[in-house]
Amino acid sequence: MKKKVIKFFYLLIGFCFFQSCVSRKTQFGTKTEIRDSKDSAQSLAKISLIKSLEYSEFKEGQFSNENESLKYRILRPEKLDLNKKYPLIVVFHGSGAIGSDNRSQMGVLSKMWLLPENRKKFPAFVIAPQFPGRSSNYHLDTTRGVQVSESNEYLDLLLKSVDSLASAENIDRSRIYVMGFSMGGSTTTNAVSKRPDLFAAAINISGISQFNNNENLLKTPIWMVHGSLDADNYPQSNLKFYEEMKDKGQVLFWEFKDKYHNNIISAKLVDALPKWLFNQKK
Repeated sequence: MKKKVIKFFYLLIGFCFFQSCVSRKTQFGTKTEIRDSKDSAQSLAKISLIKSLEYSEFKEGQFSNENESLKYRILRPEKLDLNKKYPLIVVFHGSGAIGSDNRSQMGVLSKMWLLPENRKKFPAFVIAPQFPGRSSNYHLDTTRGVQVSESNEYLDLLLKSVDSLASAENIDRSRIYVMGFSMGGSTTTNAVSKRPDLFAAAINISGISQFNNNENLLKTPIWMVHGSLDADNYPQSNLKFYEEMKDKGQVLFWEFKDKYHNNIISAKLVDALPKWLFNQKK
């Protein structure tokens, strides 16, 4: 009997520690350092599976105005109930997918929503635009000593088009989310800076932050993810943004201590992203 009590005691301690870690990782104003240098075979297999998914369910489309056009693909809920409203997830790609083939932007962050478990648990509209040029440009902020980002007319077209899409489809305007990797992570912050009224939450993965409009970023939950070893987009920009915003905004930061730029998206992250997004609502 005594052994059973001791075993239960240790199990309880372990459970409480796990709950504490989970809470600390998802609480605003926190920065969590994660060491995950060796992805398990299971994790690598899941990412490989996502990359291999056929994406014909993402239907082709194009946004246009008198000056620019922007191709995109859109995924609708698997079992669309016309009497319900669904979240919209906007996914921004990195600079390697710039073009006009309307295919290259279909990376892990877009195709992860095709996983059967996500289709069932997280029904949503997902839009993956493809920018024909850079959606975010960088320059040095000499005062802060870090790179900062700024958007261009392609993002303006996209934001206006999202407004139109939300009116035309069964989209819940209180649950419009935006996420992106690398240049797309930067564009994510740019988008919220331009339209803080539009988005219920944002995820910036390995991007560069924007600082000249921080007041617009105070009320939107922002999750930042970066690898300490990232030599493409150095993490100092996002770290600086977090330090400036942690006490007044709704920002959390996951810093993967052993990750580079191109191996930051793991199965652990893919599993966490939908749960966090769907917990946010305007």
